[in-house]
Amino acid sequence: MDAQAVLARVAALPLTQWNFKESPGVFHLGPMAQDFRAAFGLGYDDKSIATVDADGVALAAIQGL
Repeated sequence: MDAQAVLARVAALPLTQWNFKESPGVFHLGPMAQDFRAAFGLGYDDKSIATVDADGVALAAIQGL
Protein backbone atom coordinates (compact mmCIF):
# COMPACT_ATOMS: atom_id res chain seq x y z
CA MET A 1 0.00 0.00 0.00
CA ASP A 2 1.40 3.36 -1.08
CA ALA A 3 0.32 5.91 1.53
CA GLN A 4 1.14 8.88 -0.70
CA ALA A 5 -0.99 7.43 -3.50
CA VAL A 6 -3.87 7.01 -1.03
CA LEU A 7 -3.39 10.63 0.05
CA ALA A 8 -3.56 11.77 -3.57
CA ARG A 9 -6.82 9.85 -4.10
CA VAL A 10 -8.28 11.33 -0.91
CA ALA A 11 -7.32 14.84 -2.07
CA ALA A 12 -9.07 14.22 -5.41
CA LEU A 13 -12.19 12.71 -3.82
CA PRO A 14 -15.26 14.94 -4.21
CA LEU A 15 -16.93 15.78 -0.90
CA THR A 16 -20.59 16.69 -0.59
CA GLN A 17 -22.80 18.07 2.16
CA TRP A 18 -26.00 16.02 2.38
CA ASN A 19 -28.78 14.86 4.69
CA PHE A 20 -31.03 11.85 5.12
CA LYS A 21 -34.61 12.38 3.93
CA GLU A 22 -35.81 11.40 7.43
CA SER A 23 -33.66 14.15 9.03
CA PRO A 24 -33.95 17.21 6.78
CA GLY A 25 -32.29 19.59 9.26
CA VAL A 26 -29.30 17.37 10.08
CA PHE A 27 -26.43 17.64 7.62
CA HIS A 28 -23.45 15.38 6.98
CA LEU A 29 -20.25 15.86 5.01
CA GLY A 30 -18.37 13.25 3.06
CA PRO A 31 -17.86 11.41 -0.18
CA MET A 32 -20.59 9.59 -2.05
CA ALA A 33 -20.25 5.82 -1.77
CA GLN A 34 -19.94 5.48 -5.55
CA ASP A 35 -16.96 7.87 -5.62
CA PHE A 36 -15.31 6.16 -2.65
CA ARG A 37 -15.67 2.74 -4.28
CA ALA A 38 -14.30 4.05 -7.59
CA ALA A 39 -11.29 5.64 -5.86
CA PHE A 40 -10.34 2.79 -3.51
CA GLY A 41 -12.18 -0.38 -4.61
CA LEU A 42 -13.11 -1.17 -1.00
CA GLY A 43 -16.29 -2.51 0.52
CA TYR A 44 -19.13 -4.78 -0.52
CA ASP A 45 -20.72 -2.44 -3.06
CA ASP A 46 -21.04 1.20 -4.09
CA LYS A 47 -24.11 1.88 -1.94
CA SER A 48 -22.39 2.43 1.41
CA ILE A 49 -19.00 3.09 2.99
CA ALA A 50 -18.00 0.80 5.85
CA THR A 51 -16.43 2.69 8.75
CA VAL A 52 -13.49 0.27 8.79
CA ASP A 53 -12.71 1.24 5.17
CA ALA A 54 -13.10 4.97 5.80
CA ASP A 55 -10.88 4.67 8.89
CA GLY A 56 -8.21 2.71 7.00
CA VAL A 57 -8.16 5.20 4.14
CA ALA A 58 -7.94 8.11 6.60
CA LEU A 59 -5.04 6.52 8.48
CA ALA A 60 -3.19 5.71 5.25
CA ALA A 61 -3.67 9.29 4.04
CA ILE A 62 -2.33 10.59 7.37
CA GLN A 63 0.73 8.41 6.94
CA GLY A 64 1.10 9.81 3.42
CA LEU A 65 1.40 13.30 4.83
